[in-house]
Amino acid sequence: MKNRLLALFSLQKLPFWGVFVLSVIMALATFVEKSHGSEYTYSHIYGSWWFSALWGLLVILSLTGIVKGQMYRNLSLLFVHISFILILAGAFCTKLFAEHGYVILNKDTDCSKMQADADTVELPFRMRLDTFYVSYYAGTNAPADYISHFSIKDKLSGKTTMAEVSMNNIFSYDGYRFYQSSFEDDWRTSILSVNHDSWGIPLTYAGYALFVLAMIWYLFSPQNAFRKLLNHPLLKKALIIILFIIPVSCFSQILTKDSLSVNKKQAKEFCKLWMLYDGRISPVATFAHDFTLKITGKTSFSYLDANQFLMGFLFFPDKWQQVALFEVKDGMLKEELNAETEKAALIDFYDPEGNYKLSKYWKDLSSNSPKTSLLKEVEKLDEKIQLINMLHNGSLLQIYPQKIDNDVKWFYPTQNLRTKDEQKNIKLIRNSLLSYYQAISVNSEENAKLALETISDYQKANAEEVLPSDLHRDIEIFYTNVNFTSILFKINLTLGLLSLLCVFFLADKRVKHADKIFFGILILSFIVHTFSIGIRTYIGGRLPFSNGFETMLLIAWSAMLIAVLAGRKMPLIVSFGYLISGCSLLVAHLGMMNPRITPLVPVLSSPLLSIHVSVIMLAYTLLAFIMLNSLISLIQIALCRNKDVADTLKKLEQNKIYSLICLYPSLLFLGAGIFIGAVWANISWGRYWGWDPKEVWALITFLVYSLVIHQKNLKIFTNLFFFHAFGLLSFSTVLMTYFGVNYFLGGMHSYAGEMQFDSTIILIILISLLVIGLLCISYKKYKKMGDIEFEI
Repeated sequence: MKNRLLALFSLQKLPFWGVFVLSVIMALATFVEKSHGSEYTYSHIYGSWWFSALWGLLVILSLTGIVKGQMYRNLSLLFVHISFILILAGAFCTKLFAEHGYVILNKDTDCSKMQADADTVELPFRMRLDTFYVSYYAGTNAPADYISHFSIKDKLSGKTTMAEVSMNNIFSYDGYRFYQSSFEDDWRTSILSVNHDSWGIPLTYAGYALFVLAMIWYLFSPQNAFRKLLNHPLLKKALIIILFIIPVSCFSQILTKDSLSVNKKQAKEFCKLWMLYDGRISPVATFAHDFTLKITGKTSFSYLDANQFLMGFLFFPDKWQQVALFEVKDGMLKEELNAETEKAALIDFYDPEGNYKLSKYWKDLSSNSPKTSLLKEVEKLDEKIQLINMLHNGSLLQIYPQKIDNDVKWFYPTQNLRTKDEQKNIKLIRNSLLSYYQAISVNSEENAKLALETISDYQKANAEEVLPSDLHRDIEIFYTNVNFTSILFKINLTLGLLSLLCVFFLADKRVKHADKIFFGILILSFIVHTFSIGIRTYIGGRLPFSNGFETMLLIAWSAMLIAVLAGRKMPLIVSFGYLISGCSLLVAHLGMMNPRITPLVPVLSSPLLSIHVSVIMLAYTLLAFIMLNSLISLIQIALCRNKDVADTLKKLEQNKIYSLICLYPSLLFLGAGIFIGAVWANISWGRYWGWDPKEVWALITFLVYSLVIHQKNLKIFTNLFFFHAFGLLSFSTVLMTYFGVNYFLGGMHSYAGEMQFDSTIILIILISLLVIGLLCISYKKYKKMGDIEFEI
């Protein structure tokens, strides 16, 4: 027992215990931050002396391991470890010597002092704001950038330097770096963050660069483990390395019979008009799609498509008062609304005097106290009713652009037009939709066409330079109508399950024929998904990697790409490609995230963001392959019969090789993604590491998975059961990094949205129980296969 304890805490294992302890502390710290706030967590944990001491101790233990393990014999491996020491050294220098603060610039006075926490730091120069302005996306009121022009006058030389700072565009002077932080509403005052870090940033950046270069060297070096895995006898000869090279590299009547709306042709023509929606210029058809989806939960209602549904509410609101649209689940609420069916009509939400029945809940909805199931249902219904009210009063339909002060502003038909410039087209703005309504009311197709042409010509005359092309409009309408996400998730999930069944239940010869069919359909699915992403890129004018919905699309694309590249030689990866992409697209389809194509907020308008997200998502996709591979391995153990022990052990070893082949490049991509994100953060916010929950969990994920490749010192990973159990359980860090932070912990990286956790927690508990059950069954079965003694 004493010898085992000594072996457990031997010098060569202490660095890994250090990694484990730090990972646990950082994980707990993210939950402390959720309950006590960022300042408390930083002062008591991240910024404390003992936390820094732990990292210092880890460096000392690592250096000892480097020397004792004679790592200098393998230079690529040596440089990988030295890169982390450089990064930690840079972080230590930043903590000790860097100056952080902000300056308040205005047009009236000079500024020569920086505010740093409670202190004031004298600067070796004076600054004065010349101009500050906000640039907008063309033809919209969505900010594209915040820009400050100012002058710097050196106190010693008297030399004056003109400077410009904007989001993602820093200015450096005499070792000081300036970042656009905020501004006052009068636009005469701009607030800049200031960072003076002469040692920390260069050292840290050098560590980042060294890690990427050393890891690439390690992957391609013949003497290292990765290249040896590719030549393993359990693998067929194949150029698997390509897996990791390429990713880097018509009706006669206008009205319908029930007069609820107009016919499809008329609705289609109306919805070709342009409007300002969600911060960008889009066809009315896009808004119609989202409006219908929001109200009904579907993209159509009965025999009406989304365009007809919108126009019905817009032009024939009285007809829709009695239509049962709103599902009411709560019995008490249903009784209060006097709903005669399972669904309530719009009229049910108002009493005979016209008072809104749900208004009495507004106070409770605005409070910070936990919401009951009744309040949650009221909140959802109220949101839909208010959306319809906004449509009825016209405020949602911004279809009238006007040139004002060399800018294009969009107005809705009932908007209060105050200035002379705004009122110059008031007659058309007030009356054009009325003329259209009068035409469709009497089934005058000619007059309806004339009214639409009047509005369309007006849009072109007042916003021609910012309006997208007709081709752009047609492509966006096509993309909106064809739900690629829904179609592909159904196909991929179905084929993924079928291909897995073939692996388990068909004979080897039949499996080979089935594999070719599944592989061919996968290529077709990948082409279609690539096409849909290409369309989305064209519509949005940027790579679609900015929000939760779009990153799920990227994960699906990465999974299919990897499966296409490696599927011919590793058929099981085809099944994984189907399942990962199908699940990712399913998550997007379920509406956890916002699918609308919106302009990027200024801080996200950086090419580094696209690189950062792409590389990180590729890493997560590879880790998802490892998770599924481990899950299949544990199921194979659980289903193993006594006569199949030898074959099962061979499959487990082969699956382990597949996982390791995915693991090495995933660590490269994950590390590189974290470091690119750090550079982006430094450019955007003036700090390369801020202990944001997503940063912390990404680091934890990297540290946890890095343990697996140290099998020389951690013998426990040579045990096939433990290896695959670890591969399954460690994926929880990826899920926490992506979903847990986005929807629970929050932080600066929470761009994806919010999610209700009532049903999610139940689902997590159920999945956890299933995983625990699988682990118990497979552990007992593996014990019967042979020696399961765990040597750490």
